[in-house]
This record gives sequence, structure tokens and C-alpha cells, in this order.
Amino acid sequence: MLVSMVLLQSSVWAGLTTLYVSPEGNDQWSGRSADPKQNEGPLATLDAARLKIRQLKAADPEGTFEVQLRGGVYSLKETVVFEPEDSGSQAAPVVYKAYPEEEPVFTGGVPIKGWKKMDKDPAGTPEAARGKLWVAEIPKTPGSEWYIRSLYDGETLLNRAASGNLKKREPDQKRTFDFNTHGKGIYQEVRLEFEGPLVEPFERHVDFRDNDLRAWKNMHDIELALTDRGWLRNLIPLERVDVKNKVAHLSVAPTYQPHNFKRPYEVLNAIDYLDEPGEWVVNTLEGKIYMWPKNDVSDMDVIAPLLQEFIRVEGKEKGPFAQHICFEGLTFMHGLRDTLQEDDKGLQHDWEMYDKGNAVIRFRNAEDCAFTSNTIKSSSGTGIRLDMHCQRIEIASNHLKYLGGGGIVLSGYAPGTVDVNKNNVVHDNYIHHVGTLLWHSPAIFIAQSGHNEITHNTIHDLPYNGIVVSGCRPHEFYHINRLPFRRAWMNSIRVEECMPYILKGLESDRPISIDHFLPLLHARENKIVMNDISRVLQKLHDGNAIYFSAMGSNNLAERNYMHQNFGTRGALRLDDNPSYTIIKENVITSCEKGIGVKGLCEIENNFVFTTETFLRGRGASRKPAALKRNIFFPAGSSTSEIGGLYIGSSTKNREGVPLWARVNSSEDNLYFTTHKRDPFLPKTGIGTDLATGKTVVPGKEPVNFLYADPLFDDEAVQQGWFRFKEGSPAEKLGIEPIDLREVGSSLAEKHFPGIDEEASAKSHESHSNSLP
Repeated sequence: MLVSMVLLQSSVWAGLTTLYVSPEGNDQWSGRSADPKQNEGPLATLDAARLKIRQLKAADPEGTFEVQLRGGVYSLKETVVFEPEDSGSQAAPVVYKAYPEEEPVFTGGVPIKGWKKMDKDPAGTPEAARGKLWVAEIPKTPGSEWYIRSLYDGETLLNRAASGNLKKREPDQKRTFDFNTHGKGIYQEVRLEFEGPLVEPFERHVDFRDNDLRAWKNMHDIELALTDRGWLRNLIPLERVDVKNKVAHLSVAPTYQPHNFKRPYEVLNAIDYLDEPGEWVVNTLEGKIYMWPKNDVSDMDVIAPLLQEFIRVEGKEKGPFAQHICFEGLTFMHGLRDTLQEDDKGLQHDWEMYDKGNAVIRFRNAEDCAFTSNTIKSSSGTGIRLDMHCQRIEIASNHLKYLGGGGIVLSGYAPGTVDVNKNNVVHDNYIHHVGTLLWHSPAIFIAQSGHNEITHNTIHDLPYNGIVVSGCRPHEFYHINRLPFRRAWMNSIRVEECMPYILKGLESDRPISIDHFLPLLHARENKIVMNDISRVLQKLHDGNAIYFSAMGSNNLAERNYMHQNFGTRGALRLDDNPSYTIIKENVITSCEKGIGVKGLCEIENNFVFTTETFLRGRGASRKPAALKRNIFFPAGSSTSEIGGLYIGSSTKNREGVPLWARVNSSEDNLYFTTHKRDPFLPKTGIGTDLATGKTVVPGKEPVNFLYADPLFDDEAVQQGWFRFKEGSPAEKLGIEPIDLREVGSSLAEKHFPGIDEEASAKSHESHSNSLP
């Protein structure tokens, strides 16, 4: 025992060399002791530990190294970059972890001190705030210009002054057409030819009313929040305001032209709209922050995010890669929010940016690394990114909460022949209340990345989508010669690699088919399994718990639990240009809509407890789906013209069409409802096949849609085990029970409301009341 203690104290045990880092440390010390003593002890910074490990590895290439970080706060002003020289090996990864039972916290923020009550209000202060404002100086920081877009009181995001919804002015002269509309609209309405002169870049202005905007001196501090599409919220700084003509000019191009004067917008960070307790504005020109505090300023811990990327693990594009570097048990706070830049490249609809350092943690050109049991919270940007070449990266058992951007992004190379972002694991993460500033940000975004395992994650309370799997739509390939300025996918397409596929598509009878481009679309064969997703779409609309569009083939969505997701276009949705997808053993409850499909898929053994059950959009008319052994059990009315087992063939034609007329194969499915008001009840009664109207014997005769009670075991359902009572016709059809008792993250509590109609109605009412 004594010998073991000596070995532990020496920090070298069984070939393991341990270094220590502490807020009380010193980068001139050796780092070999956990506590300071006699001018020796732990290091003070993560970067010093990285450099020390690099030195030790050079002297002992076969050694095993670990860094333990003591509890306390570490302030980061610059990104800590881990390079190939900092790599470990498969047998001996380099691990940076929390000291046992302690919490090391990295902050990218700067404290705002010296608050003083104002004697004279700044120009433009609203009547309600006069005499109530406090002011503090913006701290001096080295480096590039710093724009403060968010403030925290400890872990709590403070409200930036906002105008509330304002109405645009209808322009005096309408444009006949601009090329910053939805790309799909360009293709369908204009049929922009592949060859021809470049289209002129679109205008960047908003026509405003009355005195809603003025020519502020600190113009770049002022942002407009634009929601010209229901699936996106741009936050864009102003460049100038033409007060005479009532036109506001944006400093950066929006995703879509803000020409829809019926869509509201907001003004952010203008002193004119600082009219409620708890709000603040910043004036970079004056170097001041103004606040109407809700609480005693002396009790506040005001922090302004400064650093966007905290840690980047990055190798070379074609190797060597950064490898076998692991982080465990660390906490990260107060990251800077992303702001659109002129040279940005976007993923689908600019829901995220392409290859951009906008996340707290970023892996880029890395392999066999891990980020486990960490916390990212109270931060204004994205949590974690895996960019470009990333393989066998494990993102597991992390808690991501209250982030201004998205949760986890897997983003490979833009459409082309390079397929190197794959075989990663996103497992057991708890992600909630993300997208608080950039509302369109998904919890998990998979773009051009394949063969990944997205398993046992719990996701809830989001402004928009839960999980997105995305690629590039065909019309975007055909626009690259004419619209190179478009940010969402267009300006990142690897044109030379894609050109043979584009030309072949142009020559075909169906150029818009995704099949022409599948070799270029690498978001394929992802396994999305046992995830718990609830309360999405709290702010925006036209979204989903799980969303697919223009991705590669053979993605799998299996045993996911989607509940309390209202206002969706289907809790699980295959949107425009999807390729073959397997949808298996999912449970959807406490939602209006179940599964939305616009493409080829196999839908097997799913339990859908929703009012509007299945299939929507033009793609449904092409008989894309094979339905096998599913249960449809609507909790509400199922006789609306696109509800229940009916579907309109397009948004312009709402004529109800039976579900079984919209699929190319349906067998051994079951339908039942206990709803008392306006249910869909076939005249032929229990035991009939809805497709034929004939009475059938399940298990002995072919069945399309059996109308019968599946006899769920209600007590088991409340525990997440969707099994049947003895004698269930579902079992005779070969329908398997679905066990979700272990669904979601081990970090989150399980919640199974079951199929109770009253609970569903209450959840819907609660959601509706939360909308802006």
C-alpha cells in the first residue's frame, strides 16, 4: 500500500505521466504536482499543458499522458489549437480531464465592471427608461474589433433591447422578380438556364414605416431580425439608414430577399427600444453599455462573450490528422454569437454555416478523438462542430443547454466527390434550450456526413428543428453558373467535381431527380436510433423533430420517440428531394401530424398516435412509400380534408385521397381510434380492411389496413413499453411491440405521456400559449 501511494504521488504510475492545471498555477512550473508548494506545482493554462505534453512526447514517444484540470474558472482570450504534433495514439490517447470531484470551467467572456447610475440619459432613451439607466465602459481588448451581441448575468442571458414586431412598408415600385427568392422558386417559376450571363446580386434593403428606424451613429451595433421565411431568422447588422426614403440597408446579404412586406421584423440593440427592466444596449462607438437593470447591479455578474472558438483540434487537410486527443468532464460558458460575414458559406437555408469557427468546440481534419461527459452552457453560439475530414470522433454523454446557436454539427465537404466526414458517434447527449438567439439552429445537424451513429440523445425545447440530415438539392447544382453569390450551398459546391453529373442530369428526361447527384451527396447510411425528441418548433414553423432533405441513400430512423411536437409538417419528415430512407419502429405521440413523405422510403412497424397521420405534398402522388405493419391510432379528429388517413395531392389541391391510394405497397397495417368527436369510422365496422371494405381474418388473409383495436397494454405504455395485451390483432399481423424504456440520454429523465388524449390536448394548449 505504501509503495502504491508513493507511485501515485510521483504522478507516474504504470507508464502514465500526469500533469495538473489550476487557476492557482503558474505556466513556469513543471505541472507535476496538483497543489502549489515551494514555488512549484500545477500549470495555469490549458495551452501550457498542451505544449508541455508535446515536449514530453518528443522525449518519450511511447509514453502515456494525461492532464487533470483543477476546479475553478479559466478565462480564455484565444483559441487553444491542438495540432497533429499534440496527438496521442490508439494505445495511449492524450486525455484532458477534470480533476476528480472538481469542476473546471472555461469562460470566453469578459466581466463588465464599474456600473454607474446615469445623471443624463443618452439621446433616444424612451420615456419609460429615463432616469433608470446605468452605464459601464466596454473593456479594452487586443485584436480585431469586438461587437457585443449578447450579455449574461452569470449563467442567465440578459434581454437585449428589441422593438417587438414591426411592419415593413410596401415599396413604391415592386420588383418583377429577384434572384434571392427561395431557390426552388427560381427553378419552378423562372427556369433559369444553366448557361448565360451572371445574374446581378440582389439588393439588401428593408423598406420601413414611420420613424421605426433612424440614422444611428453606431450603425453596426444595430441589427435587424428578419423572419421572411417561416424556417429562418436572420440577424444582420445595419450598414446605413436612408431616413428620407425610409430604406434600411443591410451590411451583409440576408439568406432571402426581405421583400415580403407582410412579414414582420425587429430592431435589436437600439437605445430607442430600451423600454423594459432587464434590457440593455451597447454603443461600440462610445465604448459604453447601457442597462435598465431589473435587479441590484451590485448583485449582478455581467459578462460579455468575447471568444467564439475555445478549443480547435485540427490537422492538415490531407494529413497528418490530429488524432487520439480526448476531453472529459470540462465545462464551457460564454461563447460569442456568430454574425454573418461577406465570405460566409451556408448549409441548407443558412441553418448553419459551412466550415466556420462558430462553435465552442471544433474538430477539423481529426480522427479518433473524443469529447465526453462535458457541459456547454450559457453560450451564444454553436456547441460542437465536426468539420471537413472527421472520422471516428466520439461526442458522448455531454450536456448542452441554453446555447444561442445549434447543438452539434457534422459538416463534411460541400457537394463533390470527397467523402471524408463519416463513422462518427453522437451518443447519450442531453441537448435542450438551444437556438435561443439564432432560432433556426437544429440540435443536431448532419450535412454531407455519413455512416454516423446518432443514438440515445434527448432533445427538447427548441425554436425549430430537432435533428436535420441534409444535402444539396438538384436545382442548386443547376444554378451555380448563374447565381454564384447565393450563400446557402451555392457558393461552396465543388463545381469541377460536380460538372459531369450536372451535364448528365441536364440531358435527362427528369433533370430534377436526386438520383443524378447521389454520388455527390454523402449524408448517407446514418443511423438515427433511440433518440427522445420533444417540444420543437417553439418559435418558427415548417419544421420537424427529425428532418431529411436531399441527402444520400439508406439513412435509418429507428426506435425514436417523438412527442409533444406541435405545428410540425410531420414529426418525422422527408422533405424535397430525399433518397431512399428506412423509417422503422418509431413512436410518435402528442402531435398533430405523424410522418411527412416526399420520396421513396420503407415505413415499417411504427406507432403513430397523431391526428393527421401520414403523407403530404406533391411527392406523395408518386406513390413513394411502402407501408408494412404500422399502427395508426389518431388521438383526435381524423376527418379533416388532409387529416387521418387522407392526404391532399398538393398544397393547391386539398381533395382528400385515401392513404392506401398514395403508396405503392401496404400490408398488415392497423388503424383504430377512440376519439369521440368526428372520428374516421368505416361503415363496415371492426375487422374490415379499409382498402377493400371486406371483413378479413388477420394472420390468415392478406390485409392492407385492418380496422381493429390493437389492445395496447396501457400500464406498460406509461413506462415506455408499447406492447399488447393477449389476443391483440396487431400480433396476428406480425406487428412487433416497441420497447422505449431506455430511449434518450442517461442524463435526462424519461417522460412517457402515452396516448392519453386529454394529456395531448393540454400539451398542445401549453405549446400554443408559448408562441410569440
